Formats: sequence, structure tokens, C-alpha cells
Amino acid sequence: MRKELILPVTATVGGAAGFFLRRTELATAFEPGTGLPIDGTPVTWALIALSAAVAVAVLLLCLGTGKGFRGGYDEAFQARNAVPYMAGMTVGALLTAAAGVLMLLQLPGLYAEASLASLETGGFPMFNLVPMALLSVLCLVSAWSVLMLGRNNYRGQGRGKYSAHLLLPAYTCCMWLIVSYQEHSGDPIILDYVYQLFAVIAAVLGCYFLSGFGFGRGRPAAAAAFSAEAMYFALVTLADTHEPAFLLLYAGYFFYFAASTVALLFNLGRPLGPRMPGT
Repeated sequence: MRKELILPVTATVGGAAGFFLRRTELATAFEPGTGLPIDGTPVTWALIALSAAVAVAVLLLCLGTGKGFRGGYDEAFQARNAVPYMAGMTVGALLTAAAGVLMLLQLPGLYAEASLASLETGGFPMFNLVPMALLSVLCLVSAWSVLMLGRNNYRGQGRGKYSAHLLLPAYTCCMWLIVSYQEHSGDPIILDYVYQLFAVIAAVLGCYFLSGFGFGRGRPAAAAAFSAEAMYFALVTLADTHEPAFLLLYAGYFFYFAASTVALLFNLGRPLGPRMPGT
């Protein structure tokens, strides 16, 4: 099996196994009354071991990937007439857009809750909604960007250099990280949200290294590794309790990273004539 299939399959199969372990952990590894984690639960250690094993496997698969590559985004991610690639990017964009719409629909209810809380604690309820409002808008523009990136690579338009569309998914992940921190900063039980946190951090780094190809700073090994890790943790954290909007967001970025990783590794393994070094 070729590397462009081995790496995403490793992340996907590992993430599916992690999903079931995480679901079992949530059902059996926490005290029913207090919600505190039970020390030494085997399923908790099994999930930690699986996460470490997937990380090692991803690292080994990505070592030396793209060494010597000096091409830009269009060379690294070209997928001319590749229907599965465009399908993956389209699904990712639609899921991300749906997440943004659901977040927008939640804002009036969140504002009402914040207003009630402010009557007791004081403060300005609107300030608490700013990160969520920004995230919802960024999800919508990010979805459009993913579609444009997919079209660029599918049609071979060659517009990836210095493209703002590469930056918007990364900005969305940064705001997503802020919202996640805001939500969980008061939770002392790290095991409640640690896999969510890993998923968002990996997504931030994955988007950062993917966007680097458009600005003369492509690092294929890092881009592939963090994209695969984001895929793995996105699947694992689907077992957690999320609002529907965030379930869609995790799924949307899973497809974005999957399509991008397959295209990148496929192109790195097959030099594209004069656009690739050494040809």
C-alpha cells in the first residue's frame, strides 16, 4: 500500500479504535456521583497507549517525507480531475459551513443565558459571546475557502501562491482553540476534555503547515504528521459530549485534512516534471 494511503488509513483506523475506547472510558472510568476519574482504569491506559502508538506510527511514516521538495502549494497539492479529492474537500466544506450556521442559530439562546447570569455576577453578556460569534463567521468563510482550494487543485488553476484561502482555515482553528479554552478553563478534570484539546491543537498546527506551502515555507513531513494527528484526535473526540455544531466542525476538518494529506503524499511520491526538484 502506498504512503498516501497508509498514513490516512493509520490515522482513521486508529481514530476509530480510539473512538470506541473513549466511549467505553466515558461510560466506565468516571465515578457516577462526582464525575471524578477512577484511578487505574484499564481503558484509560489503553486509550493513552493507543494514542502514543498512533503518534509513533505517524512520526515514523512521515520521517523524511518530501525531503528536498522546493515546490509551492500548487505543486504539492495538485489533484487535476481527481474526483475523490474534490469530493473530500467538498464534504469538509459543507460540514464546516453547517457548523457555522448552527453556531449562529445558537447565539440568541447563549445571549439570553449570559444575560441572566450577568444579573447575578455583573459584567457585559455580549463580551462572552464574541469568540463564539467570530468562530461561527470564520466557519462560514473557511468553508468557502476550502471549496476554493479544492477547485484550484482539481482544475489546476495554479492560484495557491499567497492565497488568503489557505489562511482562513488556520484562523478558524485559532478561534476554535480560544472558544475551547473558554469553555473548559474552569473544569479541573483534564481527562474530561484532553482529547478535544489535542484535536484542536493538532488542527491548528496542521493548518499552519499546510498553509506554509503557499508562502514559500512548505514542510511536507510536519504538514503530513500534524494533519494525520488531527484526523486521529478528531475521531477520538467524537465520542465526547459535543454540541451538534462542534461535531460537524470536527468532521469537517477531518475530511479537509484527509483530502489534503492524500494529495500531498501522492504528489511527493510522483515528481511532476520540471516543477519538482531533480527533474
